[in-house]
Order: sequence, then C-alpha cells, then structure tokens
Amino acid sequence: MWTVFKLQWLRLFKQPVLMVTFLGLTLLFVYFLAGAQGTQTISVPTYSEELTSEELNEWIDRLNEEETFLFVESDYETVYDNIRMNETAFALGLTQENYEFLIGREDMEISTLIQYVDQIFVTEMRLQGVETDFGLTGLEVTEFIEIETRSHAAAVSSGDRYRLGIVVGMSLYFSVFSILFLMINLVEEKQTGTWNRLIFSPLTKTKIYLGQLTHYLLAGMIQIGLAFLILRVLVGIDLGTNYLEMGVIIFSFVFAIVSLGMLLMGIVNTPQQLQVVIPIVTTSMAMLGGAFWPLEVVTNRLLLFLGDLMPIKYGMEAMVDTIVHDHTLSQLIVPLSALILMGILFMGVGINLMERVSDN
Repeated sequence: MWTVFKLQWLRLFKQPVLMVTFLGLTLLFVYFLAGAQGTQTISVPTYSEELTSEELNEWIDRLNEEETFLFVESDYETVYDNIRMNETAFALGLTQENYEFLIGREDMEISTLIQYVDQIFVTEMRLQGVETDFGLTGLEVTEFIEIETRSHAAAVSSGDRYRLGIVVGMSLYFSVFSILFLMINLVEEKQTGTWNRLIFSPLTKTKIYLGQLTHYLLAGMIQIGLAFLILRVLVGIDLGTNYLEMGVIIFSFVFAIVSLGMLLMGIVNTPQQLQVVIPIVTTSMAMLGGAFWPLEVVTNRLLLFLGDLMPIKYGMEAMVDTIVHDHTLSQLIVPLSALILMGILFMGVGINLMERVSDN
C-alpha cells in the first residue's frame, strides 16, 4: 500500500502542473468574483405618503447610521415606476408608526434589509414607549441600556454569505477537477499494462486500491486546505476557527469525489473519454449543487431534486453552516452522512465495474 502511495506522490512531484493550475484558478476566480467586489453599499429608495419631508429625512438619517444600506429619499410614483420597469428590486415605505416594502423581484439582500429596518423600528418604538410610560413628554429619550446576545450568524450579511459561498463553491469546484484529472493516471496505467504488473506483484488488490485512493484523498484535501488558507489571507473572508469540523467536511467531500472518479473510470474505457466526461460532470454538478449561484433563487423542482443528488451541495452546506453558525459535528450529521453514503455507493459500483472490465 505505502509503496503505491509513494510512487503516486513521486509522479505528482515530477508533474505538479495540474494541481498548481487548478489551485491558481481557484485563487483567481475567487479573488475577482468575491474578493475584488469588496463591501458594497446597497441603495434603498425610501418614500412616505404620510410623513412630512422633515420627518422623512429624520427617519432616513436614523436608517443611514449603518453603512450597509444607503436609504435615499424618493416618492411613491417614481418608486412604483422603477419597480414596474424592473429598474429597482425593492423600496421602503414609511408611515407614522410602521413601514412597508414594495418588492418587484427576488433579491438576496431582501431578508437582511427587512431585519435591519425591523430592528431600527423596534428600537424607536421602545424609546417612544419609555417616554409615554414615564411621562417624559418634555424630554427626549435617545438611548437605553440594552442587553443583547448576538450570534456570529447575525453579524454576517447576505453579501458576506454570497462571498463565502463563492469561496467555498469555487474551492470545491476546482478541487473536483484536480482530483478527477489526477485519477486519469489509473486509466492510463490500465492501458499501458502497468496496472496488470501491479496485480501480479506480491501486493494484494486491496493494498493497491488503498494506496491509490489514499493518495487522491490526501491530494484533494491538501488542495482545498491550501485554497482556504491562501484565500483567508488574500480575500480576508473570515472562515472561523472550527478546524476539526472543517477537516471532517473536507475529508468526507473528497472521499465522495474520489469515489465518483472510480465510478467514472468504471464507465469509460479510455483516458480521452474520461477527459471529455470530467468537465461535463464537474460543471453540471457545480451548477446544480449551488457553487455558481445560491439555490434559493432556483424554483424548478426538478433542478432542486437533482441538486440534492450532488455531493458539492452537501459539502458547501456543511462548510457554510460550520463557518456561519458554528455547527458542531453532531449538527452536521445530515450533510456528512449524505457525503459518506454517496462515497460508499460510488466506490462500490465503480470498483465492481472496473473489475468486470479487467476480467473481460
């Protein structure tokens, strides 16, 4: 087993271009798609049919105390026309004691915006309640002591979630390319007769398979780990400190992908066929699994069902839950079990097909 393992690493060290290329592509794509975007301010048209211009400006100044959103004064007719012409996704309407949203299309910032506005209004209503309850009519209560428990998830905006999804999705996407293209060596060994010489050596088939698969597992984990490490420094996205959970997720995901590679090698006959199949399978899996865009924007039930069959979906889901929500291993049972189950299924069918082809 260790002999095969060492031979594979020696081959990789002699020809490291493949892994270096895909690692570089990971850094390049993530930097330009996530890191270079920086922190963007979202403009929110704000109108009122009840408040005076001075009252509306006071509310806008209060809402603009945070830099995530920029509330801009407007009027109902302009806002309505812009939403109808699909020039604006949403707008905020203010009344004396409440607020409303005009929403023209789905947008990933909607939920964060609603939470933010609701928090401001709740705070203002509590301040006004203090004035009324204590009879402080002539005084103005501007703040109160508040005990608040804030989770890490609440501190992450939807824009940061999108950037985090890009980091995780692109890292896993290009790692799939690396792993599967590295596994083409197995098909080449079978064509050149190297595999048969290994079979007739004193090593058992189990040790040969374990040596090969351990190499691909470790290579995939190293690439993903390096990508996360470099991107954490380069892009500045907080990946948390749950290193144990992240390591288990990466291992489970890579195991599923290596097993998928075994299945593909049992189906195709030549390295050339595998080179054609890998980009199709990898890109389709990334698209359906949510690596290119959030699955929340997908409404087609068939596509969502197919997405549930993709390993990359569970890898991203588990990684984001660990980073954002600080989930422990016990809370990640569902995605980790899905990855391990897929890996066992792919591996069993793939090795069976490969052995049948070898016997024929």
